[in-house]
Amino acid sequence: MKTVEVTYAGLIEVKRGETPKELYSHQNEAIKALNKKNQFPFEGLLVLPTGGGKTLTAVHWLLRNFINNKKKVLWIAHRHELLDQVLETLRLSAYSSLLSNVSEFRYRIISGHPKHDIPVNIEKTDDIIIASKDSLNSGLDHLLKNWVGDLDEVLLVVDEAHHATAKTYRKLINAVKDDLKERSPDKGFKMLGLTATPFRTDESEKSLLKLVFPNDIIFSEHLRNLIAKGILAEPIFENLKTKIEIKKKLTAREIKNIEDFDKLPKDIAEEIAKSYERNNIILNHYINNREKYKPLLIFAIDVIHAIALNKLFTDKKINSDYVVSSVKDLTTGATVSAKENSEKIKKFRNGELEVLINVEMLTEGTDLPNLQTVFLTRPTTSTILMTQMIGRALRGQKAGGTEKAYVVSFIDDWENKINWVNPEKLHFEEDAEFLIKGIPSSNRTARLISIEMIEEFARIMDDSIDTTDSEKPDFLKRIPIGIYHFSILEQSEGYEPNPRPYDVLLYDDSEEAYDNFVNDLKPLFQSIDLQDREILTEAELEELWQTAKQISFPDYQTLLGYRDDDIKNILRFYAQKQIPPAFLAFSERRKCDLSIVARYIYDNSLGGKAEADYIKSLWNDEKSFWQVLFSYNKLYFMKQLAIEIMKITDPEIYGDYVVGTIPNVIPDTVPIEKLTLYEIKEPDILEYRKIKNAVFAKYTDTKGFITCAISGVKTQMRRDFQIDHITPMSQGGLTTLDNLQLLTRKAHVEKTRRENTRR
Repeated sequence: MKTVEVTYAGLIEVKRGETPKELYSHQNEAIKALNKKNQFPFEGLLVLPTGGGKTLTAVHWLLRNFINNKKKVLWIAHRHELLDQVLETLRLSAYSSLLSNVSEFRYRIISGHPKHDIPVNIEKTDDIIIASKDSLNSGLDHLLKNWVGDLDEVLLVVDEAHHATAKTYRKLINAVKDDLKERSPDKGFKMLGLTATPFRTDESEKSLLKLVFPNDIIFSEHLRNLIAKGILAEPIFENLKTKIEIKKKLTAREIKNIEDFDKLPKDIAEEIAKSYERNNIILNHYINNREKYKPLLIFAIDVIHAIALNKLFTDKKINSDYVVSSVKDLTTGATVSAKENSEKIKKFRNGELEVLINVEMLTEGTDLPNLQTVFLTRPTTSTILMTQMIGRALRGQKAGGTEKAYVVSFIDDWENKINWVNPEKLHFEEDAEFLIKGIPSSNRTARLISIEMIEEFARIMDDSIDTTDSEKPDFLKRIPIGIYHFSILEQSEGYEPNPRPYDVLLYDDSEEAYDNFVNDLKPLFQSIDLQDREILTEAELEELWQTAKQISFPDYQTLLGYRDDDIKNILRFYAQKQIPPAFLAFSERRKCDLSIVARYIYDNSLGGKAEADYIKSLWNDEKSFWQVLFSYNKLYFMKQLAIEIMKITDPEIYGDYVVGTIPNVIPDTVPIEKLTLYEIKEPDILEYRKIKNAVFAKYTDTKGFITCAISGVKTQMRRDFQIDHITPMSQGGLTTLDNLQLLTRKAHVEKTRRENTRR
């Protein structure tokens, strides 16, 4: 029989000697924690930020403790790029210092990608299977019959473990776990989840995570600590709007192809690559910041773009060159070889090149310790690619890198709304502590909100757009009270689903509608027979959306910030996770009332230098939220402040605003239980939600039915009920749990009528 060599399965031979990559102290501490946990079956998490070496740490540990002891490993992820990275790390770590008992081990990579294998070919002799969860789910019988069924012990590694609460992950995990427990209930199943992303969870999601990883976090090291230790550089994100308009109106199909395959249409890619104006913006921005930015790595759109940029840089006597995965020299027609690329990379590493431009290279594995700045001149819809591009600049001083690293994005004006990955937002996901009881850092929440609001601030800056109507409401009313923050594994026409983050802003007038909606998701979904599916059909999504809109958002046209897509995205998230999205409260919102600043300037007749000094002191105050809220863009801040001052000086432009100095009022303080729930909501949204949830919990049975305290009527829909004071506040009743009850809207109206009649 004729045979051919394949790279998706084979034998890795163990080389004698020490592994070339030495682990940092935090990685060694992680291995100690894993060794301790490994004495018994466990299902827990290893949490290290991007650049912290979670894959290398896990590979070192499993090689020494499992492969070296002839135990099997199953590594699952949702993207084929992650699988390739794991194999490369295994290959580069196969040394006798970790593998003293074996001379070789077998691997197999399985995914829907053409260069990978399929589950039917799994063999009993495979020592480590690296696979996508979707492929294994589709060939689950082969995995269990050909491999798991003959084993007494398996280590299951779940990469990107923050997605493991999805239904398809849980199905696969439980299948392997249940099969092993039939033969080896005491030691058969061990599971390690790897993630760089702290879980932003409310209690419902936390309980679901506990089901997947009951041992919780085995070891974690946060981004801030690795930056403080000098292992990672402090990233500084900068955005430069090119003002280049991509005017072509894309079809829905073209947009989907961009988002699924991260590939620009050829004509648009060519338009951007050949734009003399855009390329000169990139060049001049570097020249104007040369001392700060050099040495510079540029991620270009394509080969044409790389060549065009390189010519501009070299024409300005800047030592520059480009590397690409495959290209023919335009002059000679000869193909640029891997050796030539390596020589150019070596020159850049040694300081002979100041600028290196690359296409589809240098995202993983290449060591560039002297890198100071990354220019992102190509947009991407891939979180993995963006993480890799950012990661090129994040090597800290102790790792041979820099103290600070600049990540500069060049942003074009697209006619269509495309879900491009925001590098700062992606990095920001990891720059947070694990949240206790669902309470996040206000600074972090403010940053997420500011990223979502940046379009509004930009529109206000654009003199060609009339934004008077959107500026009319009080400034504080335009600041969200919180945000739903979640990620969905999006189905694509490619080989694997793509994770995409979503944020839904909640304002004072929309919070109750959204709260009822997300808490009524379970009964809402009873009309849909999802079973093991986690993707809604278009018809199912349309039905759920229309029902939710009718029930929870009857006044949607008057709700600030309402968008149909927000409702649909929450529905799609629930279909995958079966939990409501996490709510992040902006508890310091009241400190962001710019109208108070405007009033102070007006009342104190500040002008000229006095006004400038006051504004400067506010902007530079590290305890304030102004820089965070306005995305560190002082122009946005100044423009919005000017609008608030104009509301005082020229009220006829915006409506009936009071002109002149307002007498100072010193408010009283009262115990919070003397306030109505609505009054509590404004100063303390978290306390408001805590009380509200406690009242609903008090009247909800184990099957999820809520009972009216007076009529005894039961339903599962939260929106059918109102919170009522048993002893009215007008008679001295307080807003405390023992004085609050749930009534149907009909019962509440009747109770109010009787009380009014008695009075």
